[in-house]
Amino acid sequence: MKFSVIVPSFNQESFIQQTLENLVEIKHRALSKNIIVEILIFDSESNARVQAIIKKYENQLDYVEIKKDLGQYDAINKGILKAGGDYWTWLNTDDLLEVEGFFKVVEILKANPGIDYIYGGVTYIDEKQKAIKYIGTWDISLDLLIKKEPAVFQPGSWFKMGFTRRVGLLSAFSCCFDYEYILRLLKNNAIIYKCDFPVSQFRFYSLSKTGSNTVQFIREQLIISEQYGRKWYDYLTWFSKLRLMKHLLFPRT
Repeated sequence: MKFSVIVPSFNQESFIQQTLENLVEIKHRALSKNIIVEILIFDSESNARVQAIIKKYENQLDYVEIKKDLGQYDAINKGILKAGGDYWTWLNTDDLLEVEGFFKVVEILKANPGIDYIYGGVTYIDEKQKAIKYIGTWDISLDLLIKKEPAVFQPGSWFKMGFTRRVGLLSAFSCCFDYEYILRLLKNNAIIYKCDFPVSQFRFYSLSKTGSNTVQFIREQLIISEQYGRKWYDYLTWFSKLRLMKHLLFPRT
């Protein structure tokens, strides 16, 4: 069984080394269990510090591309086209995979080869890798994500390559391409499995995309959910517009 981890990279010199160390550890431990993990990094011409870190790990990475891209979604799409795994995911250069969580996921997929999309809990960490909170999983559905709660468990999720080849690549959104993609999986009747254990560590801090770009997230969620059938009277419509108004009137400093 082979797993592909796509790493979109751009100017994360404070955290990229931790991310690569994390993936290399998983790769080496997996090999002892006859599991192949390939690491593919697509860097959008980051600064010299990031380039030096990538160079340091180059011999342990399976593919490295240093080339300007159109954004995070574009880098991940390049990885999807290049990846050779039975299952794939992407990991940002400030996040980590839970090592033990990964191997639990592998055992589940071995026992249940029909799964198209598997996800688990996420531990939020700060700049110093200190745990902030743990977000456990809940059941997701097309109806829930469109009408009530647009949150998806992307970090640490795994997608079956045979299924996603039919679904296509990520759409060109700057923030919520993962939300749109998972909606598309559900619309195409993906077989989903929810794990009740942590599978990733998500770094949340003031300069992260999630921490600093809330307005863009809300706007894209509204656009995408409307494309998938959200109505003006749904809870998500009013809740999101109230959030948007709050952030526009009282922006974070």
